[in-house]
Amino acid sequence: MSPSGLPSRPEFASPSETSPYESSPYESGPDFVGPHLGSLLEQNAEINLLLQQQAEANLTTLHRPIERLASLLGRPAFIVTVLSLFLLWTLLNSGLSLLTHQPWDSPPFFWLQGLIGVLSLIVTATVLISQARQARVAEQRSQLQLQIVLLTEQRSAKIIGLLEELRRDLPNVHNRHDAEAEIMTQASDPQRILKALEETLSAGPLDPAASPDPAE
Repeated sequence: MSPSGLPSRPEFASPSETSPYESSPYESGPDFVGPHLGSLLEQNAEINLLLQQQAEANLTTLHRPIERLASLLGRPAFIVTVLSLFLLWTLLNSGLSLLTHQPWDSPPFFWLQGLIGVLSLIVTATVLISQARQARVAEQRSQLQLQIVLLTEQRSAKIIGLLEELRRDLPNVHNRHDAEAEIMTQASDPQRILKALEETLSAGPLDPAASPDPAE
């Protein structure tokens, strides 16, 4: 209390004196991520970089210029440039046909139509070749992801099996039969899963009218 007998005003801590644990949960940055998570993210980024480098290393001498051309064709500047050149071609030939009556491509612009046809052929072939290569890279990554998922599932089944053995061996833990844990200790059979999936897809969608009403 103050000397006058009135209760003193509470003292608030300055922002520099606040606890570091009272920071916002939405705070971001390398310190918030933590060293362990940061190292995992760096490893994943290195793996992704290695996959990209391997995909680029498998390019042939013909694929490299085609990939550069495909990246150029995918930019908006390419469309703007081509349309501007076509418009300039049309205006120049129209103006020359009115002034000198000697344009290099008089209307209906047969040379321009041939140029558009050749350009369309080049663009179509470039896009198809680039998409085929990207499809092969995507297939390799999907196969790698499938192998990692299967390996992870096998490891999980092994861990569950070890935990079940530990539970049975511990004397102070009541031993009981857990059917779900016993099933989860077995690794999934891809052939059975694929067969069940094919049977489900071949059966078609379920008819809501044919399904029994749970209220009955």
